[in-house]
Amino acid sequence: MMEAFANGDTAALFDFYTADARVFPANSEIIDGKAAIGKFWNATRQMGIIKVNFQTTTALQFGDLAIEEGKYSLFVPNDIMVDQGKYVVTWRKENGSWKVYRDIWNNSTPIMKRAAANDSVLIVLNPVKPDKVTQFEEFNKNYLSPAGSATDPQAKATVRMQKPILKNADGSFTYVYLMDPYKSSFNYDIHSTLSAKYGKQKADEYMRMYLDCLLGGTSKAMLLTETNW
Repeated sequence: MMEAFANGDTAALFDFYTADARVFPANSEIIDGKAAIGKFWNATRQMGIIKVNFQTTTALQFGDLAIEEGKYSLFVPNDIMVDQGKYVVTWRKENGSWKVYRDIWNNSTPIMKRAAANDSVLIVLNPVKPDKVTQFEEFNKNYLSPAGSATDPQAKATVRMQKPILKNADGSFTYVYLMDPYKSSFNYDIHSTLSAKYGKQKADEYMRMYLDCLLGGTSKAMLLTETNW
């Protein structure tokens, strides 16, 4: 199955499932039937996921049914892991072949509650040059976000990014990093996060990519306190 997904082999992926299979993805509705499941995996690849790894931890057979438990990880290009979690698969034997009958998973990233009254919130304003919008979004999607997920998922869980709807008077676009809540014990430094994932040389390269997008090569940070009104 891992090879079929990596190769984008839809027909092979279809063949892993029974005709009446159901998939229960994390944070999504139930996906019913082979055709819908195929569309789901195609959409997953179109989001940039190019590889999935499975590690079976237990497997039990009960006649023509088997239950598998394990862990998964998802990767984007450059072998960067962007998600990891656990799964349970129910297999059913059909005409001598084992097929996936039920498939359910959820990620293992801790859920972080948003700031309550008197908690700290950090806002970072990134004034992006008009001709660097695509580069800025690619930096975040392909490098910074995967690095945060892989090296410090708890800190990453507190971070969101807002995309501007309108441009500023000078033509730039202000993208916002929001650390909600801001935890002083967490590492939010971009360069060290990149270094932990890719090494110093690549981190330096990606930092130049980031700074090249910003007007004046700088962002602006504001530390705030959440209110109850």
